Amino acid sequence: MRSRQRRYAWSMSIRLVCFVAAVAVGPGVLRWVLVGAAVFLPLFAVVMANANDQRDDGFTLPHGAGVHELTARDDEH
Repeated sequence: MRSRQRRYAWSMSIRLVCFVAAVAVGPGVLRWVLVGAAVFLPLFAVVMANANDQRDDGFTLPHGAGVHELTARDDEH
């Protein structure tokens, strides 16, 4: 979990740099590229942080899970 937090912190640091650089470069295409990177970076940061997360919550289905399902009566045609 520590590495996941570290990756997320780095991504948010890069996002901050993109925002500051977008203000510093002034008007132009580069400004919009930096703003776009700053806007979409949180989405990618969360996806990448969770991509390697292989935690096991310990949940397992009971054996014979389908045994208690409803079925049609035999006398109906």
